[in-house]
Amino acid sequence: MATVEQREESTSTGARLPDMARFIDFLEARKAETENPRHAAMIDLLIEHSVAEVRDHDIDRTMATLVEDCVYHNYGDPAAIARNGGPVAYRDAVRANYLESMANGSLDMDGLEVEVDHFFISDEAIAWDGYVRLRLPGAALAEAGVPLPDGGTADDVFVLTARPAVVIPFRDGLMVGEDFYLDGQGTWEKVA
Repeated sequence: MATVEQREESTSTGARLPDMARFIDFLEARKAETENPRHAAMIDLLIEHSVAEVRDHDIDRTMATLVEDCVYHNYGDPAAIARNGGPVAYRDAVRANYLESMANGSLDMDGLEVEVDHFFISDEAIAWDGYVRLRLPGAALAEAGVPLPDGGTADDVFVLTARPAVVIPFRDGLMVGEDFYLDGQGTWEKVA
């Protein structure tokens, strides 16, 4: 489990950029530890989903990891709920949200990072909690009406660190969607 000291990786001049490769490495290590072939296949699919969406920006591969009637639920953060088109998103909205995030750079390897504190897997689901780090330009924050951290300008880049819990149900070897709980109380820090 990560400690506060491990989580506080900012430099004296600001936050470091997120690195999604850390999450992929974590999943690979968990897959190597499991002796359950079903669980290994579920982790493999989550790795494929993450790589397709964040590294490769391949919408068809991303959507291929999901059941046809996929559904995403968002809880806890009114801004995230509004940004995702409501508390529930079905396949067309999920696809549109992924395409928008791929286009605006929030789903880049240095734009998103997942740090896992607790990881659970059963035959029906994968769940984890921890921290998510998201890189956003100051101009995008200002446009969205988000107050910039002290001393920040629209020309700066910021990293949001927030605490989520995610439940990913599976059916017939595919992800059913995601239930995403976000504390909504994240902290912003200017990138070095």
